Amino acid sequence: MFTLTGPNHIDAGAAVHRLTETRKTDLAALRRRLSDALAAAHTFHDPDLTDEATNKRRADMARAAREQAAADLDRIEAQANQAAALVRTVADRATAPAGGAAEQLLAETRQARAWDRARALLDAGRTVPDIIDGADADTLYALRAELPAYLAARHTKPQGLAGAEFTEPDPARVVHRVERALADRLPAEQGAALRARLNLDAIEPGLRETLAGLRREVDGTADPGNALRSAVAARLADQQAAPLSAA
Repeated sequence: MFTLTGPNHIDAGAAVHRLTETRKTDLAALRRRLSDALAAAHTFHDPDLTDEATNKRRADMARAAREQAAADLDRIEAQANQAAALVRTVADRATAPAGGAAEQLLAETRQARAWDRARALLDAGRTVPDIIDGADADTLYALRAELPAYLAARHTKPQGLAGAEFTEPDPARVVHRVERALADRLPAEQGAALRARLNLDAIEPGLRETLAGLRREVDGTADPGNALRSAVAARLADQQAAPLSAA
């Protein structure tokens, strides 16, 4: 159970760690318990029972095993949702504009000027990584807000056959790199909160695939290849969510 009380950056980091353990330990243990319980149901035998009574007992045992596993999975998924929401809430608070209206207006002015300077450098041929590496916090806030649209405008899909192999720039990866740099520029507690959310972004897709695969096993809709396909889907989600450098 996670709450918003106490030092939030520590809570957020603990929540991310707990989500990692959920996938690695809790879900694996639940899968083993379900498998063992279903095996016990399948092999149940009592010489004092008729075949009909034995089959009924086996069905009852299998149904009870699935009901227990479903309740356990519901609890684990609810806790995972709560932990992910905590991390995002703490990160949003940590990176929200501070102070009153005057302070926020001043920050917006600084960031607008920072974007003008960054855009001029980009237009002159400087690369995005170069701009990010040398940016201060105001510039990074500005890049986070403006860079996706700027890159999309610079990479317009060509007409005709030339557009067949065109790939839209991925704004999520650009923003991710900006936010990684921003986490290093912010004060320690704010940076830790943002870093926790970035780590969440990297692990959550694979966790969701693992949850979905186990849900099929629990409710009895999984086919024989479900475990392998679920593992492959989770691995691919991990790879796609891994931090990549902006182009």
